[in-house]
Amino acid sequence: MTADDRLQNFYGVSERTSDWLDVTQERINAFADCTLDHNWIHIDPERCYRESPFGGPIAHGQWTLSTLPHLIESALGGLRPPGIQMGVNYGFDRVRMMTPVPVGKRIRNRMKLIEIQAKGGNRFVVKTENTIEIEGEAKPALVAEWLFMVFVDDV
Repeated sequence: MTADDRLQNFYGVSERTSDWLDVTQERINAFADCTLDHNWIHIDPERCYRESPFGGPIAHGQWTLSTLPHLIESALGGLRPPGIQMGVNYGFDRVRMMTPVPVGKRIRNRMKLIEIQAKGGNRFVVKTENTIEIEGEAKPALVAEWLFMVFVDDV
């Protein structure tokens, strides 16, 4: 079986869904500290309940996007494709932040394979569609086409 076949079999089996992740104020505050984005709509619950059109604090859109590595790991059950040496972030083709994520909710990711491209040698670019859902909401928080490059043992 070729490396391309192994990757296709691993990623293309079916849509995969992660476990739920709690959106806590502590996580949002820590993200604000890391990114220096201290906008009140994220970190000031009292003001948010009084003034925000969202009815309370919301997660940063970039925080939601940054949960993808964890959510994909969860969706894959910690498994890796056979024969993979490593994988690295290769960027995004498309990202849409569609619905604000309220603090106190839970999110999860539905991931499905779009394509795998051989890049020569032992490198392949895997493109997945990722839909981050908010528990109890009809519209997703985010939809992103994520690219990551994987390096395999043999070609």
